[in-house]
Amino acid sequence: MKILCNVSVANRLLFSLSNKPPKHTKSTLALCKHPKSEEFCIILFSGQYKNGNKYSLKGNIKQVLTKFVNEGKCTIQFHKPEHDLYIQCDVIQLKGFLHLLKRALENKITDKDLKVCSMSVMPVKPKDVAPTKLVITKRSEYPGTGFPRTLEELRINDIRRCGVDQGIMNLTKLKILDLSNNCIEYVPNDLSNLPSLKELNLGHNLLGKCTLKQWGWMDGYLSKNLLSLDMSYNELSYVPNQINKLHKLTTLNLNNNTIKTLPMGIGNLRSLKIFSAANNALVILPGSIKKLRLYSIDLSNNNFEQCVPNGVAVFPKPLPVCSLKEYASRKVLGARLPYPAGTLPLTLIDYLDNAMYCVCGKACFSVFLRNSQNLLLGTIADSVSSSVGDLVYVPIDCYFCSLRCFSFSFQNRARNPIVR
Repeated sequence: MKILCNVSVANRLLFSLSNKPPKHTKSTLALCKHPKSEEFCIILFSGQYKNGNKYSLKGNIKQVLTKFVNEGKCTIQFHKPEHDLYIQCDVIQLKGFLHLLKRALENKITDKDLKVCSMSVMPVKPKDVAPTKLVITKRSEYPGTGFPRTLEELRINDIRRCGVDQGIMNLTKLKILDLSNNCIEYVPNDLSNLPSLKELNLGHNLLGKCTLKQWGWMDGYLSKNLLSLDMSYNELSYVPNQINKLHKLTTLNLNNNTIKTLPMGIGNLRSLKIFSAANNALVILPGSIKKLRLYSIDLSNNNFEQCVPNGVAVFPKPLPVCSLKEYASRKVLGARLPYPAGTLPLTLIDYLDNAMYCVCGKACFSVFLRNSQNLLLGTIADSVSSSVGDLVYVPIDCYFCSLRCFSFSFQNRARNPIVR
């Protein structure tokens, strides 16, 4: 049996002197038996050991460390030579290899189990290695037997595909998924189960045909790991409130749609650095956007209303006491506690998803104050792209969770009057 893996070889004597961690290199590990004896051995092929380095097993294994085997890591220590093999491999292959190694050490292995019964084993050829990147630009290139589980980057472009293949949901190592330039109308909720996905490109599709209930994929692992999302050219007339759950998002592209408003909680995307919503129909921005600290923002070619005048603050009466439901919901959203489908009643999930957000970032539902203000985009972004000029003021629709936030906001408006 042989497996493709990354191995670093540490000589215990030299390693203790240099105190430098060994480097991992692409390697092949083979467990085999001499055809004329019962002797088992491990042969390591790598750039350093092109002809193979043989390690006998009988009485030569010092220790096998498997504490992190579920992460695809283990260490095999030999007496002679005094080498430690630090192995990184696919979890399933590694467990199979270690199981066979254990049977060999216990003399319970058979020729049928071993399959490779010769010392003439060769390293895995590059053409036989499972790919980590796959690009599909023609229907004829689409795999009929499923996608390799080793994929870390998958691009399916310009083949007019109408849906997301269910086989993609099994790619646990996938980091980049590009499905742009197709005819995709909705994304299945199972996409949220991809644990490694960092970049998602859904540009030039038809997500504008989604219903309000077809955005459940913006949850799960994506809420913790997704860094970049592109939904440009999708005929979107709105942005779903579920986007507020993508807490790690750093880049968001909503260009060239027909969006009129943004989610009230978009300011809670604290990691967001690059935001683009050019060529839309925006007339006003949510007040929570004041919380963002961006590298760049592009709001060119929108339909923003004329800036509202800075009036005199008229303080309303004290707000009523929140209901227990609202108070608890504020705490849940403030702590960013997950609430995936199945953990709460659907009516309560909808209630949480449709929360309003104060300019301070806290959620509010039925107890709030509301007021329109002006925002200088230069105060939230280092670089501003707009079709109106450098000093860009835009109106924002502000919600206030308390009289304190309302008062503080008017004090800031008095310090920063509009410059025309």
